[in-house]
Amino acid sequence: MQNLTQAKLNSTFFICGYQNLTDKILRRLCDLGLTIGQRVRVRAKSLLKKALLIEIRGYELTIKSDIASGILIK
Repeated sequence: MQNLTQAKLNSTFFICGYQNLTDKILRRLCDLGLTIGQRVRVRAKSLLKKALLIEIRGYELTIKSDIASGILIK
C-alpha cells in the first residue's frame, strides 16, 4: 500500500486505512468525508510538495502533506 503523497496526479484511488494520525485529525478527516472505501483523486501538488489538492465526494479539498502521508490508498 502507498500513502496519498505518493499518488500520481489525476489518478483515482480508494482510501483503505490510516496510519500515524491523532484522534483529533482522524475525526476531522472523517467529518470532511475521507472515510475508508471512498474514491479520491489527486488533482495537484504544490511546488514545494507541502500541500495536495484532492477531489473527493464531488468537492475539492486541500490537505497538508504530513497529514496526507497518514492516509493509505490502493
